[in-house]
Amino acid sequence: MATRKLRVGVVGAGEVTQVVHLPTLKLLHDHYTVTAICDVSRAAAEHAAAKWSIAHSGTSSAEMVRRDDIDVVLVANSDEYHTQCASEAADAGKHVLIEKPMALTRSDAAAIQQAAQRNGVKVFVGYMRRYAPAFQLFQKLLAESGPIRHAIVKDIIGPNSFFVAQSGTQPRTFGGDIPQSLGADKASRAQAILEQAIGKDKASDARLGAVYRLLGSLGSHDLSFMREALGGKPDRCLSSFASHDGQFISASFEYTNAGGRKGADKYNVLYTTGIHNVGVFESFLEVFTDDRVLRIDIDTPYVKGLPINVTVKENDQNGHYSERVIRPTYQDAYTTQFLELHRALTGGSDLKTTPQDAADDLDVFEMIMVQLDR
Repeated sequence: MATRKLRVGVVGAGEVTQVVHLPTLKLLHDHYTVTAICDVSRAAAEHAAAKWSIAHSGTSSAEMVRRDDIDVVLVANSDEYHTQCASEAADAGKHVLIEKPMALTRSDAAAIQQAAQRNGVKVFVGYMRRYAPAFQLFQKLLAESGPIRHAIVKDIIGPNSFFVAQSGTQPRTFGGDIPQSLGADKASRAQAILEQAIGKDKASDARLGAVYRLLGSLGSHDLSFMREALGGKPDRCLSSFASHDGQFISASFEYTNAGGRKGADKYNVLYTTGIHNVGVFESFLEVFTDDRVLRIDIDTPYVKGLPINVTVKENDQNGHYSERVIRPTYQDAYTTQFLELHRALTGGSDLKTTPQDAADDLDVFEMIMVQLDR
């Protein structure tokens, strides 16, 4: 039986679309075909369309989502427009893959959920790390291990440009043709989102605003990953700290073991994230039990095919220290994510990265923000 090919309309022709989404969708040609792309920069949309043989390009997402030759809309534009574009797509009867952060306020998260429900469509949030085969293995090994005693979540990386320049994708930057009024609208929306999310007083503090936006960008990967791996949201945030410019954040969470033989003892999770100028990508989750240490290491998604590895540290049956690295596949997490989306939309399988799930990140963001400067 032939695989059903889903027709995709893409909103946003920026760096991630050019470096990751369009190459991945092109390689998955048995599963997807991109039929249209739009961007507020006509030049960007036309460049992407020409490079990837996309038949239709334009500047209006509202017009594009109404096309009859689109089954699913990929929302990959600026965060400030995610809710509007996802809702427009759902109201047009289209399924949606929305890049993280899905939304930065509870009202926007609720609006996306409601749009999906009233139109009977599926909204898939792009937490690609959670679809990596290595993560499934990590979860299996963790379930087989004893109660968690401690965990560390770390994601400190260099500038995206360092990795993109070595990706071989040769993206181009546009923007000179974007009307000045749209730039002002984006800035206004960004400020309104901050004020609603953290309060007007905190939103006027550049440092706190930067913290919240970092949590919504890089942090949403780590915290979503943490939530699924450890069985849900933390019980509470014990403390948090942010650097003077908001580009480094650390927090201490309290978690409770849950389920089966793991008991109900509490443990601590240390979380650190930040961006600096050194060309390294250090991202991992490490979990300590009495008899086993498990660690999953994630490399930059901008260079296709880099493996995600799981390391297991334990004593063997002879009491000798043993360390093994398991690499389930070279298939990247974005590819796995798109294959999972295809199964969900054509075979009816359930989604796990739903709008309801993504809204849980906002609770964790709030835990961190409340503890800052206490």
